Amino acid sequence: MVFDAGDLQFAAPQSACGQDDRVLVPNTTALPWRCVCQLVVDGLHNARILGTGWLAGPHTIVTAGHNLLDVDSGQQAVQVWITPGRTGDVAPYGYEVSKSFAVHPRWKANKDREYDIGVIYTKNAFGQRLGWFGFAALSDVELANLLVNNAGYPVDKQFGTMWFNASRLTAVKPRVLAYGLDTEGGQSGSPIFAFDKDGNRTVVAVHAYGTCPDNMGIRITPDIFRDLSAMIK
Repeated sequence: MVFDAGDLQFAAPQSACGQDDRVLVPNTTALPWRCVCQLVVDGLHNARILGTGWLAGPHTIVTAGHNLLDVDSGQQAVQVWITPGRTGDVAPYGYEVSKSFAVHPRWKANKDREYDIGVIYTKNAFGQRLGWFGFAALSDVELANLLVNNAGYPVDKQFGTMWFNASRLTAVKPRVLAYGLDTEGGQSGSPIFAFDKDGNRTVVAVHAYGTCPDNMGIRITPDIFRDLSAMIK
């Protein structure tokens, strides 16, 4: 049996609120979908955990910290199976099993949910082959009512299928962003991204948790931007 780490760790799992507006991504080899990765995590909660991550550099995938470390028990992932652009049983770019990862120091030391982010390192240069997402610390004004997108691998759909949703931000808080995007377990760590002024897809938050009416992601603030940039390889 597989679970989502967020459902096990917090009382507030991700939720599809009202009508489920998620759409199956039919061609995961196109940009930006090929930069979204299914994660299968061994070693947490005595179970196999499903999550999502996104390419942020040649050898780096960003995800939620709770996909890699249970701060309550101190239990850490043993290994993570990474499959970029997976669609059903097809892994168009292969996969890698990684045992190299890190979480934000404040997630590890302080159990601070506002720093619930982590990275996974790969030997394969997936990002060099496929490209990667940029990320940015936008101002409150830039984020207000912003149309954002999300794609990930939910546990309530056919295993290995990627699903997409779009909605506007409903609240801009100092450390988190709230949105009406429909998500379910398995999508923890997925990118919340928007188009910047140059038309580039830019991540503004890392999806982590929430309940209806809003799901929430860890906002890319100036300090998160600095810390995350230092973790990219």
